[in-house]
Amino acid sequence: MRRNSRFAALFSLMLAVLFVAQALPQAQPQAQQPQPQQRIIGRALYEKLQREGRRMMGGGPGGFGGGLMWTPDGKASYALEEGTFKRADILTGEKTPLFDDAKIIAAVNNALGRQEVKLPFGRFQFIDAGKKIQFQAFNKVFLYDLATAKLEFYEPERSVSGVRGRSYGDVLSPDLKYRAFTRNYNLYVKDMDGTETALTTDGTEDLRNGYPDWVYPEELAQYEAFWWSPDSKKIAFMQFDESPVFKYPIVHDIAAQPRYELQGYPVPGANNPIVRLFMADVATKKLVRLETGDDLDVYLYRGKWTADGKEFTYHRLNRFQNKVELFAADPATGKTRLFLADSDPCYIDESTDLWFLKDNQRFLWTSERSGWREIYLYELATGKLLKQLTAAKLPVRSIPDVDEARGWVYFAGSEANGIESHFYRVKLDGSGFTKMTKEAGSHMVALSHGFDYYTDVFQSFDQPSKTTLYKADGQAVKVLNETTPSREFLDLKLIKPEHFLFKSADGQYDLDGLLYFPAHFDPTEKYPLILSVYGGPGSKGVSNRYLMADGNQTLAQLGFLVAVCDYRGVSGRGKAFQNLHYMKLGQVELEDHVAFVKALGQRPYVDTTRVGVTGHSYGGYFTCLALLKEPDVFHVGVAGAPVTDWRNYDSIYTERYMRRPQDNAEGYEKGSCLTYAKNLKGKLFIHHGAVDDNVHPTNTIQLVQALLKENKTFDLMIYPEQQHGIGVARYPVSRVEYFVEHLKPVVK
Repeated sequence: MRRNSRFAALFSLMLAVLFVAQALPQAQPQAQQPQPQQRIIGRALYEKLQREGRRMMGGGPGGFGGGLMWTPDGKASYALEEGTFKRADILTGEKTPLFDDAKIIAAVNNALGRQEVKLPFGRFQFIDAGKKIQFQAFNKVFLYDLATAKLEFYEPERSVSGVRGRSYGDVLSPDLKYRAFTRNYNLYVKDMDGTETALTTDGTEDLRNGYPDWVYPEELAQYEAFWWSPDSKKIAFMQFDESPVFKYPIVHDIAAQPRYELQGYPVPGANNPIVRLFMADVATKKLVRLETGDDLDVYLYRGKWTADGKEFTYHRLNRFQNKVELFAADPATGKTRLFLADSDPCYIDESTDLWFLKDNQRFLWTSERSGWREIYLYELATGKLLKQLTAAKLPVRSIPDVDEARGWVYFAGSEANGIESHFYRVKLDGSGFTKMTKEAGSHMVALSHGFDYYTDVFQSFDQPSKTTLYKADGQAVKVLNETTPSREFLDLKLIKPEHFLFKSADGQYDLDGLLYFPAHFDPTEKYPLILSVYGGPGSKGVSNRYLMADGNQTLAQLGFLVAVCDYRGVSGRGKAFQNLHYMKLGQVELEDHVAFVKALGQRPYVDTTRVGVTGHSYGGYFTCLALLKEPDVFHVGVAGAPVTDWRNYDSIYTERYMRRPQDNAEGYEKGSCLTYAKNLKGKLFIHHGAVDDNVHPTNTIQLVQALLKENKTFDLMIYPEQQHGIGVARYPVSRVEYFVEHLKPVVK
């Protein structure tokens, strides 16, 4: 149940006026006097925002977006303009041709006997330290040397599809002489002449060489399963033995003769795949198994070569996921040595950073052992801690890059209860800690090659997206792009969402909330409330971003108040805060959402007899749990792809937070929607894809059975041939229709 982007929130909402709940009466947004003849309101405004919200927000001057494509020297950006690539000097903006197009076109024509007159590709990547480019055209992959005009090409292997649409194809060796790929669960290499060598021959669907299973990519972000050595002589690879794993049947039943597939899917407390690590010698085809220990009930992941290629490293995580060990293996013998161990009283977050420095003597590691994720510098040979580089209690989110020549470590971090994201740097000796971004809000920073510049895409509750170019020392150079809402958009008189604080259910913490209002808001009216939820450990609902045109703002225009809140266990507030949900999924966040509704209920215009909740995946689980466990607080729910009982979900995600069912029977029972089926009073609408391979349809089927046993009435929609992301237009439309029908919004 990992979220698609680690740094982009799925159902996130943001806020803009600070207040403390349960204090004196709140300042109310000014009522907008309805004047239909002058401006659009209500359903018409809802429909207009759906169709044209992005257009009305507008673009900005400058011609640069947030994600600059940098030249290898870091002095310019480049972009495709009218069929050719232009280089733009980063300081002056002067544009010149990036390539000698005529030479590339001639090389392609000579190689293939074609008569092209313009570049046959619209995207490419620099390779070999910027000396060559790689592009695809005419079903071939080309490698073009910019200095010599030499062109090589090959026909790529057919890509295979993995978890979340990840595509697996050829992986070039560092020296660009070979490519490695998997076919039928075996690992192969080919040279540029097309000579093929099988490095493994025993692969089956249950014994996967160099090709991952389902759960490792989904929950450990382990998409790759083989790695070239820096000298291109060896390939380290993972072998997944799925023979002990339960197979879930996914039935494609829209035809007269249904087709089914069996998916290896480990559930909590059951068998996991057995993972082994091997080293393959490309020249001799000799395989060496790495000595990873006798305990097979562990997770082996995050393979990585050291900078000099003398050792191959990997993580070993115990089944309870509260102790991680880092090992380095000798590629020739497979013998391993332990060079770091870390632990947590509850669980280890898998998104730690391991960064080997080019001196081959030191490495960086991010750890939450202090309660906050900080950066530590270690000696590689001995595993000795040399220095804790940060102690800012931010926490650190990630290390995007290290400028070793100048001695700077650049990193991203969170502040202000985690609703702000910022950019920092610190010296490798621990000195010079600097916060590079100043404005309160959300910053997404990208460093140039060479570390002379960076771009900062900034937005906040009050500021639409703005991209600024900075020198490495933080000196602003110029604004590259700024979103400017159109006059048409401003004339809609939308109300800025309100950011405020409320108390957690236990009274111990200030939590962030966000409330959206319809443009025709009238404080003398009573409005139904809808909570938009994702939820779960480490999630984040509230961020300081510009939210005037998001989906929640659009929904509010139908006459709803739409709200989002954080809860005990969200990310960005330190590991101790995240651990508050441990062993009790669904319990803590539900308690805090109830407290949120009660805090909002103190406002005279919030009708707490008409409260809806909606979400997908974990949000679908939360929606069902809210309707069933707190039926007097939540009255209408629309749930997408819900996990209805944690015994149904995958082992890695669930056990990380709940341990196994035999270790935490009470937590599993209290967190199960099935436990509370008898309590349903309100209106519940469940949606599920019939071939969902993430949250299986069995979750919904089990809840349906439990509700029918209690003689409960509910609504259900099954979507044939749809997986976890339901891509049918009726799904979001029916959600809105359901809330309009049962919550009866204030219509203008």
